[in-house]
Amino acid sequence: MTVDVADDGSGTVDVAVGFDADAVGRLPDLDDDGLSTVTDLAALVRRVDLVAAGWEVADPAAGDGDMTWIRATKPFGTPEEADRILTELAGPDGALRDLHVSRAPGFGRTSYGFRGTVDLSRGLEAFGDERLAAALDGQVLGQDTAEIEQELDQPLADVFMFEVAAHLPGGAASTWSPRLGDGPLAMEADSTVYDEPVLALTAVAVAAAVALIGVVGARLVRRPRAAPAPSADADADADADVDSDSDVDVGAGLEA
Repeated sequence: MTVDVADDGSGTVDVAVGFDADAVGRLPDLDDDGLSTVTDLAALVRRVDLVAAGWEVADPAAGDGDMTWIRATKPFGTPEEADRILTELAGPDGALRDLHVSRAPGFGRTSYGFRGTVDLSRGLEAFGDERLAAALDGQVLGQDTAEIEQELDQPLADVFMFEVAAHLPGGAASTWSPRLGDGPLAMEADSTVYDEPVLALTAVAVAAAVALIGVVGARLVRRPRAAPAPSADADADADADVDSDSDVDVGAGLEA
């Protein structure tokens, strides 16, 4: 399963199931042609129900080696919609629990996250449900696990691989690959995308503000200081000096 998140919080949930040649050869011969082929694999998928639920189902396609893959993809527009799809996919008691996609815009950056738990401690039975078990005579896998392993001559954990991947903007893909039978595994991934133009404009604005403050400060320092105004006491002393000079002049004139 892959969760791919775009910058705006939209994205896709992609589920892919791969079968090797031996697995394809064990499929029921639904078209009665005497062979078990990818045609039978395609017939096993309830495409009509998946499409009605909003999934896009691709035809079986060859992959690396002798693998044949069948994929189903469902788009989402918001992280909240992604959570609903993941809950729908996991079921109430399935191997995947508490799956959550987040997007948190901030000033000059946006943070993204993916959280959840995968628990394969119940084996392949974790991917079934009561209705499937009822349809298969009480066996989620159609037969007892021990019988399947005896037929394969190896443990199911050696032939079954499970992977969860999260692709978040601005970060490398995070992948978890628990082994069948493993206990709960916490999955956490985070990334941050920085808005370079906003940060650049902010830096320019801060630099301009600092420069303006510097210019204003320099002008205030260079402005000449005004001479202090004479005080009232100084005016009185000056008047007294004038009167004293006048008295001296008058006295000198009388003596003459």
